[in-house]
Amino acid sequence: MIDLVYFYFYTLFNYLIIYFLFYLSGRGFFLVLSKIYLRQNFIQKNILNIRSNILYPIVGLIFTGNILIILNFFLPLKSFLVYFVLFISIFPNVFHLNKLSFNNKFIFFINYIFIPSVLLVSVSDINFHYDAGYYHLNHQNWLRESKIIFGMTNIFWPFGISSIYEYISAVLWTQKGLINIHYLSIIFIHFIYSFIFFNIFESKNTKLKNASVLLLIFSVLDNFGVLGGRNGFIYIQEVTKQDTSLSILLIFTGLMIIYSLYTNNFEKLDIITLSLFSLFIIQIKVSGVIIYYLLFIYFVTLITKNKIKLRTLIGLNISPIFFGSIWLLKNYITSGCFIYPYTPSCKNNFRWFIIEDVAKVESYTSETSFAYMQFFQNKNLTFTNWLDYFFNQNGVFSEYYKAVYTNYLLSLTVILIFAFIFFKFQRPPLFVTFVIFSYVLVLSTYLIFYGPIPRYTSGLLMTSIATLAFFIKEERFSLLNKMILTSLFVVSIGLLPRLNSYINFYNNKSVALYNPYQVSNAYIIDDNMNWHKPQEGDRCWIDLECRFEEDPIQFKNLGSFKVAFKISNN
Repeated sequence: MIDLVYFYFYTLFNYLIIYFLFYLSGRGFFLVLSKIYLRQNFIQKNILNIRSNILYPIVGLIFTGNILIILNFFLPLKSFLVYFVLFISIFPNVFHLNKLSFNNKFIFFINYIFIPSVLLVSVSDINFHYDAGYYHLNHQNWLRESKIIFGMTNIFWPFGISSIYEYISAVLWTQKGLINIHYLSIIFIHFIYSFIFFNIFESKNTKLKNASVLLLIFSVLDNFGVLGGRNGFIYIQEVTKQDTSLSILLIFTGLMIIYSLYTNNFEKLDIITLSLFSLFIIQIKVSGVIIYYLLFIYFVTLITKNKIKLRTLIGLNISPIFFGSIWLLKNYITSGCFIYPYTPSCKNNFRWFIIEDVAKVESYTSETSFAYMQFFQNKNLTFTNWLDYFFNQNGVFSEYYKAVYTNYLLSLTVILIFAFIFFKFQRPPLFVTFVIFSYVLVLSTYLIFYGPIPRYTSGLLMTSIATLAFFIKEERFSLLNKMILTSLFVVSIGLLPRLNSYINFYNNKSVALYNPYQVSNAYIIDDNMNWHKPQEGDRCWIDLECRFEEDPIQFKNLGSFKVAFKISNN
């Protein structure tokens, strides 16, 4: 029992160190924004109608990730100077330590002890995603060991589809292992549950409260159904993958934009925060780009209702515009495309660039996502052909997809019946109704064309559940008292880690994630041109001298930068 207690506190302590470093980074960034735009030396208590400190860790990740992209133009990310700059980023908090508060003890316990304690049970059963060894960790190691490389996709094409997640993960490495990368994913889940808890137990906002209750019900239903459950709710994903984090940002950002349009309430820090979150979404994964459909409506509404002038709106978005421009420049330098592998964005005359390679990757990524695009481009195939292909002709994948979407429809039916029985219905303003349905339709269409597999569509499915709250009013009966809501919250988060995680946490009292430093060379054989490849499979893990591409490459110097050429193209 002593070993179990030690392991519990050791894990929680390590996580909270990382959590609060990002917390302080985000708080420091908000302090700077408040000083610039509001002429205040403090942060307002609520931003986006929730407690400001709930947002700090995610804003800290946004700020840190973008600073790391900038620093990597000049330094490898394992450099001491990089960590020094990150430390400096929390410095604004020094002048406001007296205002650093954590509400009452109960809220502190729930947000900073209970929620992470449950989620961290997953450390005893977590593993790397297959793509971790395929390209994620290798890309992170390149970022650690080298500043930005022109034509980095010539080393390995997946480096072009890697995200800001890789930059943040790259500074979380330790020689003892890479469990800190798992903590990065936990921060996002921690965030959404803190958001839900606030809406239900602290806020008096009925729309966001009802949306949070519906999400909790959806999460519980996730554990029942065809093939044992899974209906599109978030889950604790394998290490290095960012789909769950993306889904959380999509549901939060989409819900808050729609709520702002519903209340017709627009504050300066709200505008900046929504812009930063929207940018972060596409920096994590380009497939989240449809959030800009909502953001565009939000900006147009601001201007047409005379809430803000265009010049002021641009001024408020200086930081997102700057970070976004650097991100596009980074993409262009490393891949030759502003959005890789979208070929129309690849206009350049770089000698190292091969447009045919990009076209192959574009086709391959669409094919492996089982997207409709390839069927749409073939005149002999129809949407019905694609549906049959997606749900019937891919073996275990099709069975899984059918199960998830069947369970989603069953969950949606249960939630609609629940809402019909226990709530009074209310039609929101016509404009808000249009925004909700058009956003869900546009996002659905985009995902069908480019990748409708369940781990990509979780944000959409959760959004469709949460936005039902705009169509319901007060309860018909006083069913949802504090005890029932508390039980629902505890059951929801308690069921998120797998049962095996609890068993292993109790029995093994150890982190399940193995250390790639110790196994990275286990399956490597020598090859020519000073590169080698795996003897079996296609994963190089963290070995920078390992490539799975057939075409050998060599580096040339461009001033103080490296350029990666495929020898066949040089």
